Amino acid sequence: MSKVKDLEHARHSIEQFTFMLPNLHLVQGIEEALAVPEPLGDPAAVRARAQDYAKAAASFAKATTDLSGVAANQLPSVWTGSVAEHATQAVHAMSAETTTSKDTLAEAAKVLDTWANDLQWAKSTDAQGRQQLHDAGERARHDPTGFDQGARETALAGVDARLAAARRAESCGTGTAGKLNQLAAKARAARAGDGSTDPLAAVVLATEKNPGAGEDGDYILTPNQLDRANQVLGVMTGADQAAFRALLSGAKSPEESAYLWKALAAGHPVADIQRFDAQIHPHGDDPAWLAQHLVPATSTDDTRRESSDNLDVTYQGQPVSIDGYGVYSQRNVSDCVAASTVIAQAKLDPLLMFRLTTGGTPDTPGADSPENFGQRLQDAYLGEYRDGQRADGNKKVYPQVDAGLGATAQTYLADKDLGRATGADYEHVELKSDEDRRNAVTRIEKSVDEGLPVPITVRNEDSGHQMMIIGRDGDKLQIYNPWGFTSWVTEEQFINSQLGGLTPGDHPLNTSTALELPK
Repeated sequence: MSKVKDLEHARHSIEQFTFMLPNLHLVQGIEEALAVPEPLGDPAAVRARAQDYAKAAASFAKATTDLSGVAANQLPSVWTGSVAEHATQAVHAMSAETTTSKDTLAEAAKVLDTWANDLQWAKSTDAQGRQQLHDAGERARHDPTGFDQGARETALAGVDARLAAARRAESCGTGTAGKLNQLAAKARAARAGDGSTDPLAAVVLATEKNPGAGEDGDYILTPNQLDRANQVLGVMTGADQAAFRALLSGAKSPEESAYLWKALAAGHPVADIQRFDAQIHPHGDDPAWLAQHLVPATSTDDTRRESSDNLDVTYQGQPVSIDGYGVYSQRNVSDCVAASTVIAQAKLDPLLMFRLTTGGTPDTPGADSPENFGQRLQDAYLGEYRDGQRADGNKKVYPQVDAGLGATAQTYLADKDLGRATGADYEHVELKSDEDRRNAVTRIEKSVDEGLPVPITVRNEDSGHQMMIIGRDGDKLQIYNPWGFTSWVTEEQFINSQLGGLTPGDHPLNTSTALELPK
């Protein structure tokens, strides 16, 4: 049991009144409350570490300023052409990496300082509570057969103080660990440089971002993809390694290189990546074109909103609807599992997204129109839906049968599609209580911090729906709904079955009942 549970049990013992030897029973309850250990940790040591991080952040801030100046003004004038371009890219990447390090260390310092303050309050409050319990116990022991109401009230005040301290210590400890884990996931260049990648190339690779905004203006490669691409490269044959490095060497921009690495991480053989690069290479020096066709926006512009009243989506910078439905909508078919999985996989796999946006013919007029994109998406949704129905054991599939997918199909599609694109093995996890959901939060956080999407099933009394957890910001989770939009919810809302805002309508689906989690 946790300290909070143990203290709650002790409080119940103190609160109970017995006619036989009431003070003796009170003393037993007090001893039970005092047996619970005090909050662990040294606030001074935590605060000292916070100060160390703040000092390191200041050093990185100076380095960032120096590198930015070098990149902008101080490269040797004799460097020209591609040599200067590559040098500028490398210095800019180093500047970006030091900026990330500065921001991460500064944020870690704030997190640790807050934890130190919370821990100090918890230890001080706990000490006051223990003193009250000791005082109440001394009074009650003087007359074991009597009843001392004052001692009982003092004991209750003491155990309440200890409970408040334990709750603060538990919540701030868990919150701090979650925030630090999220910050640790930002150590991007180290992830890229763990394998056989040249250290400077690793920095350039890890710092490449899309030119868009919001979720789609983030890094091209997730932390998991940085790891996985290096692992795949390390076990390739010599010929395949040479062929892949030749593609990188011929890339027109760091962005083109990053998408090649992303394709490698998604599990594609070198021959497929070569064909892919032959199609995107003419546009390799156009980051905007690459982003539009390999990671187009999958949600409204305002991805931080916490309501779901605006269901418009954008493609190529314009609000789009097809036959009255959003371009990323599953329409009126019960294929939410397939639809959410397709979008999550496409965000991870540039070859799949390229086929969806262009049909494999990027320079054919109209091939990348929103209408054609939307039709390919619908075809992909329905293809995966039928695969899922077969995995569930259905002898007939859509359009003959349109009844949604069960747990077997959910895990099958997660493993087949998301597992291929990430290297993760997914398992079905039932959520039967608030405690189950609370216990799942740590695994959800770890997964999305690594760039591994987490399918989530929500239900009401009559129906269910699958969506996709695709990110987090502190204690908020970012969830993609295949109705065509992305929303944010707090982890407490997830735990306490308050998810109705994700599925607007007359019968919102409040409760998460299952997850597909990477093992």
